Amino acid sequence: MVDCSPPNCNNHSGHRGMQAPHIRSSTGAGGSEMPKVERIEIKSYECVFAPEQAYGMARTMNTRRVCSIIAVTTDQGIVGHGESSGPLRPLREYLAIAAPFFIGQSVFDFEIIAAQVYNRLYHFGVQGQLTSCLGGISVALHDAIGKTLGVPVHDLIGGRANAKLACYATTGEFTARDTDGRLEAQLERVKARGFRIVKIKIGKNPASDRDRVRIARQALGDDAILMVDVNGNYTPDIAYESIRRMEPYDIHFYEEPLPPTDVRGYAELRAKSPIRIAAGEACYTVYDFKRLVDTHGADILQPAIMTCGGLGQAKAIAQLAAMNNLRIVPNGFGGAVNWAATLHYVASLPISPFTSNVPYPNMIEYHVGANPFFETMLKTPYGIQNGEIAVPTGPGLGIEIDFAAIEPYAVAA
Repeated sequence: MVDCSPPNCNNHSGHRGMQAPHIRSSTGAGGSEMPKVERIEIKSYECVFAPEQAYGMARTMNTRRVCSIIAVTTDQGIVGHGESSGPLRPLREYLAIAAPFFIGQSVFDFEIIAAQVYNRLYHFGVQGQLTSCLGGISVALHDAIGKTLGVPVHDLIGGRANAKLACYATTGEFTARDTDGRLEAQLERVKARGFRIVKIKIGKNPASDRDRVRIARQALGDDAILMVDVNGNYTPDIAYESIRRMEPYDIHFYEEPLPPTDVRGYAELRAKSPIRIAAGEACYTVYDFKRLVDTHGADILQPAIMTCGGLGQAKAIAQLAAMNNLRIVPNGFGGAVNWAATLHYVASLPISPFTSNVPYPNMIEYHVGANPFFETMLKTPYGIQNGEIAVPTGPGLGIEIDFAAIEPYAVAA
């Protein structure tokens, strides 16, 4: 565990001598003291898979899963949790830089302080783990505020549009011993659990893509909603060839056909694609999404809470989508804490622009691959039934982490 309370980290930054600014007094209405941030810590975890258990996507195979949990403790003793994405060590270093800005400040001042951090470190941009680190702090603060006030996170960010949300199962990963039979088995498992919205991995080559969606459509039936994910492994011409081969199989959306840097390619592909283009899980902050929207690069935006910069950035992205009449289907890959934050985020989204007749529900991604940092790390697992999840109504994120369950995976600082 890395503790970033002031004695350890005030001078531990990329800019020596850079001091956290004073924001404002923490006195609320009637002279009451608002809770302040006393301590920020990070715990790192890693699970390494045996070679035969590796699974993944077109770009690479996953041989391990990592998880970084950020804990914010207030001066009232309330602890909120968030999660950040990416390699473990850089996150610890970025937290050492960012944490001193928050220590001693009001738990309500995240957006103001985050802007200060970005402005001080503007030379380094926002496309990296500084933004992921801030995203984890954002969620942890929302969790702490919710626990302090006795309200769920979704009430802090806009309310709750639905008591239940549709989950789509992400499955059909490439495996170490990939065969058609293994794909069929993965699909049968999610179908047996009641999922009627499913996304599978594709992206090796257009012929393989066609074969995989044919198998998926046959396994799931014509009434299922089927999506595909390339994980940015194609160039525009290959992506278009893949799309044309899959067109007969009624694909709901085609996710991340190109790397996020190919802004022009996304615009060109979307202009001629008969299948909806979805993108955004590798985009950082609303500024990346604005470029994608301004160039008409996607039909569906997919912010990842722990990558885009946290709940405030995610809500700004949702507003950007609403202003441009686009849909939001966020990324849900990660651990249980990130998924809880994503659940509250989706719950807070109005079903705009639809009213009584909703063509497709707001939905959340549910990854079914092996992950010890998902439901097994919760004292009360998520109760998904028939592809739906009830939105938590308890204070904060509404989850309780079983740290003893994941202690075997703890990585020393």
